[in-house]
Amino acid sequence: MKKRSIFACALLFLALFSCAAFAQSVFVRHYYIPEYYPTVEEAMGRLKNIQPLLMSINDGMLKSVEADRFGIRFFWTAGQATVIPFDSLTDLRIWHNTSFKGQCPWFVAAYLSTASEGETAPQMRASTKGVAQTLYSIIGSLAAASGHPIELRGYIGFSYKEPTKKNLKDAGLKKQAGIVVDFADFGGPAEKGGLKPGDIILSVNGRPVESFEQFKKDIRPGFISADTFVLELARNGKKETLRIKTLPLDEFPVPPKTLTFGQASSSEGNGKQQPPKLGFVLRNLSMSEKSALKGRTGAVILEIKPGGLAEAMKMQAGDIILFCNGKAVPSVEGFSALLSEGENNFLLLRNGKEITVGISTVTESF
Repeated sequence: MKKRSIFACALLFLALFSCAAFAQSVFVRHYYIPEYYPTVEEAMGRLKNIQPLLMSINDGMLKSVEADRFGIRFFWTAGQATVIPFDSLTDLRIWHNTSFKGQCPWFVAAYLSTASEGETAPQMRASTKGVAQTLYSIIGSLAAASGHPIELRGYIGFSYKEPTKKNLKDAGLKKQAGIVVDFADFGGPAEKGGLKPGDIILSVNGRPVESFEQFKKDIRPGFISADTFVLELARNGKKETLRIKTLPLDEFPVPPKTLTFGQASSSEGNGKQQPPKLGFVLRNLSMSEKSALKGRTGAVILEIKPGGLAEAMKMQAGDIILFCNGKAVPSVEGFSALLSEGENNFLLLRNGKEITVGISTVTESF
């Protein structure tokens, strides 16, 4: 139920298929409630089983994948790595291009709270609906294991936006009111209950919808505690009422207690000596830096702390850390998981030249 503008969706689709294919394509979003696997190991094992059935938006095959409590990172034979940080993951959705005849016409899109307006959601293509559903369940399970489960309750299978003047006119309304439906997920409670794209929702369970912001702030949060929704809407100049039921609240899947990455060890507050700091501050790549790296990933040193280990090794602000201990650095969020006890080796990019440095430290100290 997060805001999904048609413009943002068009960008996502154009990134996935050529303009010619897009012009002939019909995209359908499917409703799905994932299952939780009992352990991280089982989720990763299932991911290994479907690896040959996944592709990137650039037709790359999946080479490898890494996951930790910070996020999951897909590395492809073509195109940039796909990175999903769990702490900002809000939604997963399954889409199908019904007219695409090539490989992997299904895909799973991950929506992030940190994404800017119009930014393309991270996405992975799948060969079949079943594979897409399995991938959804895998990512959902790993997110739950990280301590950031996706909220499943309250999603009845539609997305919405602020109605335009044309939307209002088509619905027979003379003044600004409500929210307009832009997608009704196939197989979801909303679609089964009769909700259609273009409908303008005027009230929910008796509460008037005055605007997009008012609905988002005051009405939408209450969805997670309800399983029946009475919608008053305007459609083709007439007002109609729909009654929509979703799963009972106690039937939504709950992450099992065995599903966890575990907690990072910490000596803070227990009297033990704290690990030394690497002595730098990192930021994620800018769009121009991503373009210049041509598919490679990394994290940029924003600041060097005086007297720290990084300063002693002559690391500099502006250096891009490409690899840590032989593994590609996917982002700031995934950096600490690559550190090891003892010496850590980094491959840096500085002014177009690659430099290797080594620092003796301990895990998760930067």
